[in-house]
Amino acid sequence: MGFGTDLQGKKSHEALLRLQDAEIKLLENIKRCITIKAECDKKYAASLATMVQQAQKLEQTEFHSCCGVFQAWECIVQQTDNFAQLLKNNVEELSNKTLEKLNLLISEKKTSKKTYIDERNRLEYEFNKIQDELQRNKQEYIRLVDRAKVDKARFEDIQAKGRVGSKLDDAKTKYQKTTMKLHKCHNEYVLSLHEVGSHQKSYLTWILPKFLDCHQVTQELLVQQSKKILEDYSSLTNFSRPECRDIFSAMEVAVEDITPDSEYTSTFLAENRSNPLQKVQFDFDSKILLDYQGSITANKLLVNDLTYEALLHRKSTVGEELSQLKQMLEDKERSHKDLKEELCKLTEQLFQTKDEPVTTSYGEVKKNTELSEKEMGEIRATIDKKQVVYDTVQRELDAVDSNPPAALPDFPDPPDNMSGDILFAAGTRSTLGNIRNKLKGLKIPGRERSEKPAFYEESVIEENGLNGCVSLSPSKLEDEEWFHGVLPREEVQRLLKEDGDYLVRESRNKRTNEVQYVLSVYWQGHRHFIIQYGEGGWRFEGNSYKTIPELIQHQHECGTQVTSKSQAILHKPICREDWELRNDDICLEMKIGNGNFGEVYKGMYSPENLTVAVKTCRDTLSEDQRKKFLQEGRILKQYDHPNIVKFIGIAAQRQPVMIVMEYVAGGALLTFLRKLGKTQTPKQLVKMCEDASNGMAYLESKNCIHRDLAARNCLVGEENVVKISDFGMSREEEEYTVSDGMKQIPIKWTAPEALNYGKYTVMCDVWSFGILMWEIFSLGIIPYQGMSSAQAREKIESGYRMPAPSGTPAKLYDLMLDTWKYDPTNRPRFAEVHTRLKDLCDSL
Repeated sequence: MGFGTDLQGKKSHEALLRLQDAEIKLLENIKRCITIKAECDKKYAASLATMVQQAQKLEQTEFHSCCGVFQAWECIVQQTDNFAQLLKNNVEELSNKTLEKLNLLISEKKTSKKTYIDERNRLEYEFNKIQDELQRNKQEYIRLVDRAKVDKARFEDIQAKGRVGSKLDDAKTKYQKTTMKLHKCHNEYVLSLHEVGSHQKSYLTWILPKFLDCHQVTQELLVQQSKKILEDYSSLTNFSRPECRDIFSAMEVAVEDITPDSEYTSTFLAENRSNPLQKVQFDFDSKILLDYQGSITANKLLVNDLTYEALLHRKSTVGEELSQLKQMLEDKERSHKDLKEELCKLTEQLFQTKDEPVTTSYGEVKKNTELSEKEMGEIRATIDKKQVVYDTVQRELDAVDSNPPAALPDFPDPPDNMSGDILFAAGTRSTLGNIRNKLKGLKIPGRERSEKPAFYEESVIEENGLNGCVSLSPSKLEDEEWFHGVLPREEVQRLLKEDGDYLVRESRNKRTNEVQYVLSVYWQGHRHFIIQYGEGGWRFEGNSYKTIPELIQHQHECGTQVTSKSQAILHKPICREDWELRNDDICLEMKIGNGNFGEVYKGMYSPENLTVAVKTCRDTLSEDQRKKFLQEGRILKQYDHPNIVKFIGIAAQRQPVMIVMEYVAGGALLTFLRKLGKTQTPKQLVKMCEDASNGMAYLESKNCIHRDLAARNCLVGEENVVKISDFGMSREEEEYTVSDGMKQIPIKWTAPEALNYGKYTVMCDVWSFGILMWEIFSLGIIPYQGMSSAQAREKIESGYRMPAPSGTPAKLYDLMLDTWKYDPTNRPRFAEVHTRLKDLCDSL
């Protein structure tokens, strides 16, 4: 019996946490009691000393030598003096050494509990992470299988119609690319299956049991320390009087009965035993390939000319990792052997003597031995997992003997009697005609060839400084639907999806800060070309034109390559979307606040005669800061809900860039609570909580993590409707891990797992929502009043939760406590939170 075999399940884990909490509370209570006892004995010793002093004031008489009463009293006074001195010495040792040991033990007990929680969470996180990776690979696999079917059907359809030229080439290229991605994804999915199966086996058979056994040894050592402290107390408070002897004997017997080795193996294990965790079978999902016709075989790696190099690289990488792990295991095994030999020697000494130094050394070595076994188990498990991947890849590579087959058959050449150029022209004429409608009104003036090669292409690094760039604003460029102003590269690339998609945007030279204009094109990836100005016109590699619209119209209509190196051709202009507003349509009226990236104004959106709130972005911000500024708008534009602040659009034709949202007249919820909170009834306050939970439930359904939910980031609209606002820290994913530290994190509103591990899920928002409810019912008081952020964090880790503000309904405080459960899996989801608040509001 032991932790590793009997306490693997969730019920046992919770019982272990409760037990450790109870032990810590017990030790803290013992500390308070010993302190009281020491104070009492100290006063008692002082009283006895006073009595002795009083007795010694009696002068000697002639009767001392003959009167037994005098002699008896003299003896009593002398022995009382001896007893008072003994008592004083015991009190000093109890107050200093024993209490110091107890303080250290309590600290170690708390550290042990935190270490257990952190390590258990780490092991579960790693197990969940590898399963999540399997699911991501599976979903990507499903998507690529569907895409492959579509691309194949499209290619075969064009081929069957006898068409050749760019359409056939495009379809062929797209089919090849999709097939390559599919085959690589297939391999990743298969390897993930092998990897997760191996990891699970190691997790259930070695890693988790050894971790629990190691924790058991730690707890037993702490029990040994507890026993020693109680022995010290028993010894120092034993007065050896006949009337006290039975009491102290009973205390000694009780203390002696403590046996660390069997502390947890009797009642505790019997009451909290759970069955060992069972294996989950991870199988290849054959349903993915039901409608797929190709060379893929379920649960088998594909080795062909598209995947061969990637598999060779994977084999090499895993082989290097295996070598390092095996060397690490050898070092650990040597160290473990030395520990076992030392433990055997100490075990023999322990049977011969019960000296405290031997007992302490034995416990430490036993603990280190268990820890060493646990570490070796984790390394072996990792080796097994890597070996499965290595052997699987090696076996399949050996089968092809460095001569991988072709993934796709050869494609037939076009008929000899057809010209590819003619087909291209015929196939694109109608499309170009449609595009001309979007480019209507543009005239091509006479052209003058510039002999100066002023064009540069860049595809990875943002536009660099070039000779000849000027801040000249081309005529009527802002009127063109395909001109997207100062929208950043990252936002632009989201709009370009197919080969030939293009738009024009404004950027700045990083060295000179001069305005320059960039043609962004999708052509086998995103490409960005700086439009050069010189000799009175705008150009790429060919002729120059007086205006950029004329240059773009020529490139589009003639199908000319932008550059010979890129071979990019302009097919389809990407026009501004409805949410891309014109700066001239927005009138800023009054400053109403400050944001992280600029000022916030009340303004007017003239096309709809609508009062709006406008967040501006300072011109001095870096490219990365502008991206973060626009992230809030990109997230908000997808949402439409009465309890989410409404997004109007983004104005980015020129600086300053602006995010335009609905104007909520009531202002920030925090300000409202502090000014008018006292006028609100409990039902009205609950209704505010319900509104906020409704908005958060909607965000949860959209896989949005807000990460900064607080009263300061909510707004109050008409009829006191609460709206969630400020999405500057939000992320659109089920789980987000902070990679750039914990700067500017609102600690008092943030869940423990986010603070400890940087890991955010919607359950972190649930914790923050509990703080928001507390803010609402405290009428805007800062949470954890009187504590610094660090103190609040430490108190939370120790189990502290804020008491209910005055006037808080009991059911609502119960909901607060549920949202503040330390384990995020025990917190309610927002749908449940909203239901409970709605029921509570209806009952008031």
